[in-house]
Amino acid sequence: MVEIQVRDDREISPQQRRFIYALFKDISNWNGDDPEFIKKWFKFSYEYWKDLDDFSLRNVEKSVAAGLITFILDFVADHDVPLSFRPLDALEPEDIAHWEYRALIEGFDVIDGSRPVELAHGEHAVGMGRDRNTISNVGNTVFSLSHEHHMELHRIDLATFKKKYHINGVRVTPEIIKTLESRGRKFGTKSE
Repeated sequence: MVEIQVRDDREISPQQRRFIYALFKDISNWNGDDPEFIKKWFKFSYEYWKDLDDFSLRNVEKSVAAGLITFILDFVADHDVPLSFRPLDALEPEDIAHWEYRALIEGFDVIDGSRPVELAHGEHAVGMGRDRNTISNVGNTVFSLSHEHHMELHRIDLATFKKKYHINGVRVTPEIIKTLESRGRKFGTKSE
């Protein structure tokens, strides 16, 4: 068996670096540890998990930085860490889809992290002959939004909303429904 590894020669972007350090600071504020300790812990944990050599945030590969961001955001989502900024404003396009998925699964607003949330439908909106108690969400695109953002979506239209926040929504699969139901969120084949 031959293993081929492709090296990403692009370096971490300034935006990625700022975002990572902002996450370290917010996690530090949340748990009380020094930001430098938080940085070392996340770097070591990610290096160990991915079997990577020690890397520097000065010149790490862009793809490794993106993986570290996803790793840290998973921690933020798992532990409900309050952020001092809107992640969508700082994420690279390739990281946004994962954040949208985590917002849906964990039940926080994809834009600002607030709770509670509502399930907002994309192209196949509820109403106008689509009864929320009988429709299936499988195949639909949905957004995890606060009431305020859900109402904004309806006011400005879907295309404008997606462009404003650089999001696309999450296409619902049977696996997503099972995951949500296993977490006690009523989603099933009917909408919330």
